[in-house]
Amino acid sequence: MMVSCSLFHEDLPACDLQVAFKYDYNMLSTDAFHTQVERVELYVFDENGIFLFSRNEEGDALKTGHFRMKLTLDPGKYKLMAWAGASINDSYTLTSLVPGSSKLSDIQLQLKRDASRIIDRKIGDLWYGEILEVIHAGAGQTATINLIRDTNNIRFIFKGATPDWQIVANDYTYQLVESNGYLDYDNSLLDDDKLSYEPFYIEQKNESWVTVEINTLRLMADMKTRFTITHKTAEAKVFDIDLIEFLAATEMERYKWEAQEYFDRQHEYVIVFYFNGKGTGPWTYTMLDINDWTWHIQNE
Repeated sequence: MMVSCSLFHEDLPACDLQVAFKYDYNMLSTDAFHTQVERVELYVFDENGIFLFSRNEEGDALKTGHFRMKLTLDPGKYKLMAWAGASINDSYTLTSLVPGSSKLSDIQLQLKRDASRIIDRKIGDLWYGEILEVIHAGAGQTATINLIRDTNNIRFIFKGATPDWQIVANDYTYQLVESNGYLDYDNSLLDDDKLSYEPFYIEQKNESWVTVEINTLRLMADMKTRFTITHKTAEAKVFDIDLIEFLAATEMERYKWEAQEYFDRQHEYVIVFYFNGKGTGPWTYTMLDINDWTWHIQNE
């Protein structure tokens, strides 16, 4: 039997459902929602997945450490999901939902791009809020949505291991190629064009040291993600790695998680390559440092 909220005493919050958000699916397993998330968009569906309404909140209210979004609902079964991030509307295109008609499975999010499919800007931080099925008893309860971060920032540093190795930053094109810019309602990847993520930041520290920073969306353990460096004039690739395979072969040995969990928890990478030779022809690195862990490479 369904009970209407009008049957409860008006002074009691009996029909309020409090929705909390938690982001502890990170490297520290510590809730960082109140320190990192600046906006959240909550979607509410009935038990059959039919869209009812959405609510959003942003700013200081999220930073208290005890933020709750209050929903007034009749007792019953509901499904909740969320997207979070300060610049969602600037960086992404979201499905427009129609109350009473649209379905949970209609929600899709796509990274904005132009015809070149080059993403060389800093994209807005993005979190996905898992689908949560709630039985609302009409007695004032709290439901918690867990967030997973979908954006990654990768800083590549290229340094000479010897003074002979030199580089001019603007002589090269740096590309991270991946088809990960289109997300479904369950945070899985939909078929998408190949996107070329290129640096939003380039710095020439000295003649043997260049830093570039690149954004990308969700890294998937079962997909190829190539990072290449190409000499503009010669149109020759001097560096080419499968980033997923590369990170799995280095970083993963430090953690107990499966590869996909590691990629979903980690969102910041600092990768330092030390090269020898004179910087002509394919680049050969003799040492690398990833997030302050160092590997020495034996090239045969």
